[in-house]
Amino acid sequence: MDLTEFLGEFQLEAGEKLDLMASQLLRLERDVTNPLPVRELFLAAHTIKGGAAMLRLTDVQVLAHAVEDLLSSFRDQERALDQSSADLLFQSIDRLRALIATASGESMGADSDPRLNSFAAQVRANARGNSQLTSSATTDERPRLPRALLVDDSATVCELHRMVLEDAGFEVEACADGQVALSHALAETFDVVVSGLNNSGVSGFDLCSALRANPAYRNVAIILTSADPDPESARRANECGARALVRKGTLHDERLSQVLAEIGEARAA
Repeated sequence: MDLTEFLGEFQLEAGEKLDLMASQLLRLERDVTNPLPVRELFLAAHTIKGGAAMLRLTDVQVLAHAVEDLLSSFRDQERALDQSSADLLFQSIDRLRALIATASGESMGADSDPRLNSFAAQVRANARGNSQLTSSATTDERPRLPRALLVDDSATVCELHRMVLEDAGFEVEACADGQVALSHALAETFDVVVSGLNNSGVSGFDLCSALRANPAYRNVAIILTSADPDPESARRANECGARALVRKGTLHDERLSQVLAEIGEARAA
């Protein structure tokens, strides 16, 4: 499938969502206790992230996800909008608008820009209550949460597994496309990878095999998920190097919980 034919439609829809985000952010500034603008902002950012993932626009996806993280802290009523977070959100809207307007076929699947990654990290830091990243020394001294890469083309499944991973203490990066996930995994470092079998782009089996071929992922826990984990799938999962094959879309899976607990214990040792 030639994804470039969908680019114009995405740019049009994303432009409308960004206009909505700007207006709702102004509305939220006037009443920081109103949950409705936060909901509209989050849904718009989520829509942009999903479209960017489908088109493999990595920079757009990374920044939209960081914006989601920041908005989640307001949605969950952990904190109220302040000036520093409002400034970051307005800057994010402007950067997303520029990235989307200039996107082309060459942008699809391209590696993320380190400068964009740095800005996205600043947005995430604000979501955790840190107004800014001051220096590399300060960043290095702050305890790093273990990172999980979550891959599934079902938004519902992603949200369920995100809850499990975040409850286990992981910072979660979610992708709907296997090829995008592979690019992210090779560009960054993750402590665990949780992937469905039938991803678009790259299947869970192929993703696992590709990561195991990379020295950085030879000892990283890779967990594959399936709606129906039959014996043949379990055999293939074992052959490609997966730590476990578990049933997808469940909040409680003994094998998944065990692997996550093992990762936490290993980091604490």
